Amino acid sequence: MKFIVGVDDHDSTKAGCTTHFSSILLEKLFLNNCKISELPKLVRLNPNIPWKTRGNASISFIVDCNISLCELEQLVSDTSDKYVKKISMGYNLNRKPGYAILEYDKYNLLNEKLKSFYERAVSDVIPLDLAKKFAKNNKILIGGSRGLIGSIAALGFDEDYTFELLTYRKIENWNKDRDVDNKSIMEADSIFFPKVVANYDYFKNKPLILSHGSDPVFYGLRGTDPEILIKEMNIINAKEELDFFMIFKTNQMTDPHLKYLGARYYQTTSMKIKINSVEIIEGGHVIIEGSDNEMPVIVYRETRELNSLAKELKRGDLIRVSGAIKPSFNNSKILEAERIEVLYLNDQINEIPLCPICKRRMESAGKDKGYRCKTCRTFANSKTTRNISRNITLGLYQSPLYRHLTKPIYLNLSKPEINEEELINNILSKMIKRQDRYVSTMISS
Repeated sequence: MKFIVGVDDHDSTKAGCTTHFSSILLEKLFLNNCKISELPKLVRLNPNIPWKTRGNASISFIVDCNISLCELEQLVSDTSDKYVKKISMGYNLNRKPGYAILEYDKYNLLNEKLKSFYERAVSDVIPLDLAKKFAKNNKILIGGSRGLIGSIAALGFDEDYTFELLTYRKIENWNKDRDVDNKSIMEADSIFFPKVVANYDYFKNKPLILSHGSDPVFYGLRGTDPEILIKEMNIINAKEELDFFMIFKTNQMTDPHLKYLGARYYQTTSMKIKINSVEIIEGGHVIIEGSDNEMPVIVYRETRELNSLAKELKRGDLIRVSGAIKPSFNNSKILEAERIEVLYLNDQINEIPLCPICKRRMESAGKDKGYRCKTCRTFANSKTTRNISRNITLGLYQSPLYRHLTKPIYLNLSKPEINEEELINNILSKMIKRQDRYVSTMISS
């Protein structure tokens, strides 16, 4: 029978990774003569959730096995339990893994409902009870705890996509620093850009592909063509022997969080603002206040070009800001800017006029009484208007340090013609043939 499986929350702050777990689960299914005909999907959910670990990703994949639904659930459940106990140690760190399994025939019938669930998971907070009720009403087989929310959401992802190639470390290296030849990253970047994205920070002269902490991921390559990502991987010189790699189809870099906007805490929103004031606060962050009592906007120093833009804005400018709604220090709402579109620039300034005779600045003659020159006795009714040059132009601005879901302005979301079944089978075959399959064996015993 054919099934679609979703898994989530198999990482922890100490070890493990949901993508790593799903790859090993796919390997196990492949060894049990299950047919894998598509690349697994890496589905990033609401990036504003405060209790997420790292990228808030869940995984789904389609599998065709000569076993029953109950037998598949037992295999997924056992593998999940062993991974969390032996690898991620998630039970000791308040992680709550989950899974969701659905017969593929029912999946086709539930497509619209699952898509709506995914859309909410990308844009809002879904309570666990609501997810359980959704699963029960739609006969989705679920297990575990909070991770089942992301697991169900991953079943409903069917939108624009890009690809990510993730490489994994041998277990003996998980607690060691990652070391890679930076020149090899820059070389790959120069060859394959713009079909590869966010490889290197040329401003700080450091790689962006590396994972951090003690998780199993060594690096991740993001782009629009999996074949190019494999070529890129073969150029990059990682200074340790890697365990295996996996390629995922993903909603990263497609702006799904900007499609489903809201107005509550931890949702993404977009609003037009006529600027009343711009304040640079301690640390270099910028606070923008609108003239119609909108929630204030903060543009963090770390957003670089976006922060530099914010410092050039002034009263009277018109902008559209997209970003996350967060609670501020006094529990009021504040918008963390992710993207700013400059719609109108106030390139004029009103100033006290110059005396036409002595060319000195006039003085106020009193409230609403105009201006006068005490020396020459000249008079003017109002301030004069003067055009000024601006260091910014109309257009769309965003930080070069992208969030997972953020689409780079220049990126073309092409859909290359690839044989996904051949690709995933080649990857899984290489995984099985590697000499050291310690982690796979560990959670199979």
